[in-house]
Amino acid sequence: MVGILIFSGILPGFRAKTVGVAGKITLWGTMPVDRASNFIEDLNEQGQGVFSVTYIEKDVSNINEELLEALASDVGPDAIILPQELIFQNRDKLYPVPFSSFTERQYSDTFVDGAKIFRSTDGYLALPIGVDPLVLYYNKDLYTSANIITPPASWEEFLSNQSRLTLLDDNSRITQSAVAMGTSNNIYNFKNVLSLLSMQAGVSPVTFDGTKFTSKLFINEKGAFNPVQLALDFYNQFSSPQRSTYSWNRSLPADRDYFLSGKLANYFGLASEYPYIAARNPHLNFDVVAVPRLNKNANLTFGRFYGLAILKKSTKLEASFNAVFSTVFSNKEAQLGDLLGLVPVKRLLVREGNPNPYQQVFLNEALTSQAWADPYPDKTREIFARMIDKSTSGLLSSSEAIIEADKELTLLLKK
Repeated sequence: MVGILIFSGILPGFRAKTVGVAGKITLWGTMPVDRASNFIEDLNEQGQGVFSVTYIEKDVSNINEELLEALASDVGPDAIILPQELIFQNRDKLYPVPFSSFTERQYSDTFVDGAKIFRSTDGYLALPIGVDPLVLYYNKDLYTSANIITPPASWEEFLSNQSRLTLLDDNSRITQSAVAMGTSNNIYNFKNVLSLLSMQAGVSPVTFDGTKFTSKLFINEKGAFNPVQLALDFYNQFSSPQRSTYSWNRSLPADRDYFLSGKLANYFGLASEYPYIAARNPHLNFDVVAVPRLNKNANLTFGRFYGLAILKKSTKLEASFNAVFSTVFSNKEAQLGDLLGLVPVKRLLVREGNPNPYQQVFLNEALTSQAWADPYPDKTREIFARMIDKSTSGLLSSSEAIIEADKELTLLLKK
């Protein structure tokens, strides 16, 4: 692939010459530096005579703040690896890969459909290096005890299993839960799950047209069906003691901890959580499958995409472009994803498959992963939490909670 890009002129400036100062670039990322060293060495060997990369490890919790400080002092990196939300948050600081260098046809033929999230009016804000899809972890022992043979492929099947997987004591207290939904305080991925339900129903919470963001939580048309309300009502039903699907409440432990204790039958988690779950309780008999689908036209899951981006303030743009393209199209690109705990997004790698049954599930879900433009992830998480809490507490109806959340989100996106 790199050869094709070079000889077709798509990859700019890739010519044999002395590296010099202009060819030495700095790359920031969250990969442990000791684990990334072999990959960086291989990359530098591939770019010998054209570029060399110095990798600096950063903590994911403060990489954004450090980037802002570094750019303000003109000592920032030339390129950086960021999750999708930070790509959007820093979009004005990034140098897009122009369509003239990498056409939309080449991009869509190379990467899974969800990777189009990085498209802007001027080009691609970043080149994708991996995705972290939302999957369903399920307890095989609890399924067997309930005489359920296979995990659910649809939400209809999922609902039909609830009464057999949730157990209540004589005081109607939950002693075993089918699933954690309906709250925000003790569910790790509540925002991702609600995003999944909304997107399967047909609406992304926020759209990005290449220049501006627009909230889609509320449809202000008389008689119009609101997919977000369908998603919110479905999500909330599991925390209502009056519903037959009641299986969760605010007093229970965090859902992942409850799953690890063997008392939660289904846990919606990211693929990157697999090593943690497997290591934390080696005796837990669990498996991983695709998340349920709403119908045959909603074959998608939510995923967090990561991209490799070039900074506008880089004084070594040619070398940075060469290094970024070489990294993304390296024959060891999958190794980069592994270092970040991500699943490949190149169609070629997805097509090749993986003999590991868990990894194969993750690859399948990478192909159907979709995301939405979220430039303020912490703030949107708070908005989603308030929308859930106010509608489940009865303070507002679900439609009223959505209208309030839409107003908050619209104001936030105008910043």
